Amino acid sequence: MRHTIDNSQLKIKERVGRGGYGTVFRATVGETGEVVVKTLMRTPSHSLEGVARKEFNFGMKLKHPNLVRMRGSFDTATDHCLIMDLVEGCNLFDYMEQNSFSYFSENRAKRMFKGLAKGLHHSHKTGVAHLDIKPENIMVGKDDHLTLIDFGLAAETLGLCHQFNGSVDYASPEVWRKMPFEPACSDVWSLGIVLHILLTGCLPFDPAAVPRMRVQPDFYWPEDIDVSDDAKELVKWMLELKPMARPTMKEVLNHKWLKRTLPDLIKRRWSVQKSSRKTKRIDLDLSTQCDRSTLSGLAGIRISPRSSFPLFSEDPASAVNPTLTHWPQLF
Repeated sequence: MRHTIDNSQLKIKERVGRGGYGTVFRATVGETGEVVVKTLMRTPSHSLEGVARKEFNFGMKLKHPNLVRMRGSFDTATDHCLIMDLVEGCNLFDYMEQNSFSYFSENRAKRMFKGLAKGLHHSHKTGVAHLDIKPENIMVGKDDHLTLIDFGLAAETLGLCHQFNGSVDYASPEVWRKMPFEPACSDVWSLGIVLHILLTGCLPFDPAAVPRMRVQPDFYWPEDIDVSDDAKELVKWMLELKPMARPTMKEVLNHKWLKRTLPDLIKRRWSVQKSSRKTKRIDLDLSTQCDRSTLSGLAGIRISPRSSFPLFSEDPASAVNPTLTHWPQLF
């Protein structure tokens, strides 16, 4: 990798995160302000050198307000280091957790999703598929601005992809089955899962069933959450079982749901109460709020923080990290 920044200008301040392939630190570069430095350990086999080079090269191509900006790179005796803009805020999963596992009103979800969709559309037009879209890789900033980060698993959109990595709850069926796949189509699937979470606070179906899917699944839509038919239609389209039947990101952005604004009367808050495995509506406002004691009594589809790792379709259970904590069905 080229040495675009003199690492002597860097002052590491604190560790802010750890991913599947590296550790992220907050830092300053001279007088230019704060950045983040992602380090990937150098190994005798040079196994991570290609990962770092790929993420750097892809990152330097991407220039969009909803995508993390790559600024430079350098090597040390022990690490490959990537320098990126500091994205203020926290990731989407943590944000929802900190807000009592809330989901968003449909208008708010639409605004957030539209920016994210524009960023991914730019990435695909530039020839880069992310391949690890999930709430943990989406930063929530000021005014609900979403930024897609961590292109460590990215691939070119041109041609079929043969890397079968990802995160269990968000990986497309073709990735699970270890079939050569269209990377942009796989991104659309993952983003469809994220859209469903924004709208409902839960996964659309049990991810354990994805590797065995042979017919279009039925989606889980909580009965007490108002989601418009247009929004449901877009989610269903993005989660088509056949990759080529899914929309492109341009088609997603042109969908009628993103062209319309719902009246403020649609914005509601629901508190979940245990009652025959169903939820009850008890209040009005902008979001759903549930306490953990209530949620622990609910069975159903669950969301958990996920790391990225290889997926093996022969035994999907072997790809699940048993140390991960599983959160209940609804945020």
